[in-house]
Amino acid sequence: MSFSIVIPTYNREKDLNKCLNSIFVQSLLPQEIIIVDDGLLPDNFIAKINCQATALNINLVYCLKNHDIERRGLSESKNKALGLIKNSVFFIFDDDVVLRPDYCQEIMKIWDSNKNNNLIGVGGIIINRRKRSIVEKIFHTFFGLGSRYEWDVNKVGFQVWNEEVTGSVKGYYAHGGACSYCLYKSKELSFTNFSGGRTALEDVDFCLRAKNKGYYFIIQPSAQLFHYASEISRDSYRLMGFKEGSNRRLIFTINNPNPSLFLKVWFYWASLGWVLRQFLIGHFSKGFGLIQGIFQKSHLL
Repeated sequence: MSFSIVIPTYNREKDLNKCLNSIFVQSLLPQEIIIVDDGLLPDNFIAKINCQATALNINLVYCLKNHDIERRGLSESKNKALGLIKNSVFFIFDDDVVLRPDYCQEIMKIWDSNKNNNLIGVGGIIINRRKRSIVEKIFHTFFGLGSRYEWDVNKVGFQVWNEEVTGSVKGYYAHGGACSYCLYKSKELSFTNFSGGRTALEDVDFCLRAKNKGYYFIIQPSAQLFHYASEISRDSYRLMGFKEGSNRRLIFTINNPNPSLFLKVWFYWASLGWVLRQFLIGHFSKGFGLIQGIFQKSHLL
């Protein structure tokens, strides 16, 4: 199968260069790479990567957003790319990831072998993410942050993942910056435009809405990449926390328009656990931002 790759980016030339270099040495190459730029990459950089792509018979599409008429943000960039993609399967990668050489091939094997019409995406795993301890797993269970599935978005909008799976598994969540998607199902759902920038949880919302429509993901642990979480072009931790808390509440409200008392209690109990988790790992500023976002009506939508 032919496939495309989409990379939203914002002022991360060095990170993007590493990401692209890991794509150019894939054992299975894409037919096109679409870069959606929220900043302004240098002309010489675009010329260089275009030459590299052309030499590999890859069509490079560089899309610079016009901020006079287009809002800056990850969801907006993903939605813009949906109108440019030429293939029925496409990947979205964060600009600060580095793929292992067989990442795309391992993902496409799943697409080739699975013809179920309800499959919306196939994701890989992040191998440099810290593994959770037994205490953390108990903590998540106690605060209602878990699920009976290893990869899921639970009823109140909290994502669940397990990088330690040993075989491909069916689930209802995949990391937004390390996943492939079915184009026509993605166009059907699109990505909700929450707050601009990062930590907008558009991938969590997308996965929950997909789950509610009966769609599912497959996680392929043999498809592996590194996520280096670049500090360039990131908001302050407090603002990231505010966006996350605010959008978490919006996701709960949108997907539960008439929530029962049980669901309301579950959401706020889980939110308390999510905030405490930030405090326990020393992210106090983000924790306070989460509290502000969860309990203050958002004006960011």
